[in-house]
Amino acid sequence: MKPYIFLPVLLLIPFTFQSYDNQIFKKNDIDSDEKLIAPIEISRKRADELFSKLPSTDPWIVRQDGSALAWGEAATLETLVDLYEATEDPSYLKEVARRGDRLLTHRDDRRGIADGSGKIRPAWSMGLKYVVAKEDLLDASGKVVASIRSTPYANNDLTKIELTPDSKPARFNLKISNSFWKRNESFSDLSFDPKDERFIEKIVNDPLSPYSTRAGEYTDTKSNLIRVKISDSTIPVAQSITLKSIPLAYTGYLGIIYNPMLRMAEFARSKPELADLLPAANRFIQAAEESYKDANARLWRNGPNQGEGYYLTCERGESFPADNVGQPINFLAMHTSTQLALFRLTGKKEYRDRSEKMSQLLKNRSKYDQEGDLYVWTYWYEPMTTVGWKPEDKLSSNVMFYKGAPNMEDSSHGVLDIAMIMAANREGLVFTKQDLMRFSNTLLKNVLLPDRTGIRRAVDGKGGDHAAYFPILHGWLELAAANPEVYHEIRKTYLNRGEENLAFTAELLRWERKMKTIPSASK
Repeated sequence: MKPYIFLPVLLLIPFTFQSYDNQIFKKNDIDSDEKLIAPIEISRKRADELFSKLPSTDPWIVRQDGSALAWGEAATLETLVDLYEATEDPSYLKEVARRGDRLLTHRDDRRGIADGSGKIRPAWSMGLKYVVAKEDLLDASGKVVASIRSTPYANNDLTKIELTPDSKPARFNLKISNSFWKRNESFSDLSFDPKDERFIEKIVNDPLSPYSTRAGEYTDTKSNLIRVKISDSTIPVAQSITLKSIPLAYTGYLGIIYNPMLRMAEFARSKPELADLLPAANRFIQAAEESYKDANARLWRNGPNQGEGYYLTCERGESFPADNVGQPINFLAMHTSTQLALFRLTGKKEYRDRSEKMSQLLKNRSKYDQEGDLYVWTYWYEPMTTVGWKPEDKLSSNVMFYKGAPNMEDSSHGVLDIAMIMAANREGLVFTKQDLMRFSNTLLKNVLLPDRTGIRRAVDGKGGDHAAYFPILHGWLELAAANPEVYHEIRKTYLNRGEENLAFTAELLRWERKMKTIPSASK
């Protein structure tokens, strides 16, 4: 049913607020007096007002990248379905149908666009921040003499390379920079001769280049920005280039994008008064099945342990920086929510079976904290969280070395995991009522600040307020189905914080209605 989705485009610019006696104050920029303004309103009227302020432009026009649809437009669709659940007004679902059809027109195969593999996939390509970038070095005739690929996990399209002749014959210099990483590298006296001690691949390439990189000025230190491979010994001409992102039809976005569309489809299939939405519902179901047919054939793997399963980020050599490894748990979470909807809509057991295996993967990695009666868990799983890998393992083409570390799941992506947990529990899979209470304790004891004014960064409860993640706190409301205290404490935190948010408003309205049907929900 309802998972969490990021909704950055729906967050209104926050002011500096203080709360007092359930009222909200705003600091006056003109004088030192504090003037009382209206408290945050949680109502359908206010939600509609906030929705009317959203840009009417198709986000794809503004930013032609799958991420704009996954973290933007799909989030808008989730909010529209929330408002339908809060009001039963079909106009919200009709808007989902309109926007959903528009969203599908941007899928790679609908546009006839191939990603970096040269294949046309039934998915949406990302080609900006989180992919490998590349470019070629040319000789005087314009022939490619070397290819360059990035090594960090992100922002590789900001890597710039300047090649200049050295004072010595058949020698040249390289300057490499990336403004995001604030890193500058310089190499001199380089050669294209494999027998030369200053051979470019030997001097520049680092077989242990890390997944991330550090800021600073580096001279003749192996690069942590690029990897070079020569194809011809001809000396390149002087040139300045910027690496170009390699687009990838990223299947990690499938669950995120299709989930709200399938939520609408389930309502259309179950309520006679929504019969006019059935054609759109059937289009959405068919589209989701097309996408998963491709993803399942290429990227589904059983494991790491018996009874578990996951999707690869991409095939080996494609442009997700950590190619040929499992997608993070939170992406598996949204595949689970979406494929359980497909199971209910189509009756195909394969969707339920994969969902059970992905859910089991998270359950088996949820560490029980007996003192707090709660769970903590990591962002990824093995080998990312354990031994990592080395060049000789030949696991990833893009990241040849990875030092494994059990990095905690953050409270932002964590709500995607909560969506999986609740969706699986509703189907009677993997997660028990006891598990749900423990995950709700993770929220109440680790994620929410004790004074209920904000949230911490990670599910282990370390650190103070992490303001950037507050707008997504509403995603944890799903746990209110098991523990009504979740609803009351999140609502309190939202009002105390005083940062108005359309997605938050819609979710609170939805849960305000749902709480009336939950035993012991009054407080």
